Amino acid sequence: MRRFILAGRPGGIPIHIHWTLLAASSLVILSSLGSLARAVWAVAALLAYFASMLLHEWGHVVFARWQRCAVYGIELYPLVGITRHQQPPTRFAHCVIAWGGLVFQAAVGLPMVAWITLVGYTPLEVLNAFMAVFGFLSVGMIVLNLAPIPPLDGATAWEIVPLLLHRQKPGRG
Repeated sequence: MRRFILAGRPGGIPIHIHWTLLAASSLVILSSLGSLARAVWAVAALLAYFASMLLHEWGHVVFARWQRCAVYGIELYPLVGITRHQQPPTRFAHCVIAWGGLVFQAAVGLPMVAWITLVGYTPLEVLNAFMAVFGFLSVGMIVLNLAPIPPLDGATAWEIVPLLLHRQKPGRG
């Protein structure tokens, strides 16, 4: 059995989905087939989940390219995504890349949650399902990923603070 299915190559970056993510998604859809409304919500929620994970990993792609690192691909699993890229040239660059996923999710997730909180939902139930899952999941993923625990991004991302403080010392460039 193949472990991954190639989902596409946007921007030349192969996106591989692990078979367990597809199996779990299938189970969610199958369990909702008793009602059309539940099935629509399930599909919208799954699309939002995939989109949130992919947005996070795409942030790593953009920031890795910004740091002049080759990007080899993205792998999506049921609970995590991994962006495979060239070893960054410096520890600072590695920290910047770690922040990429968080920055991308914040740029989309926080405004979406703010919209839902301040304005409310739309008349379209399927859009509401997508917005709720995508927005709140993105914010939750940011909080979780900021934990300074390997393999989460926070384990690397927070190392940027002492690096920046070191750069600010007098006589440093």
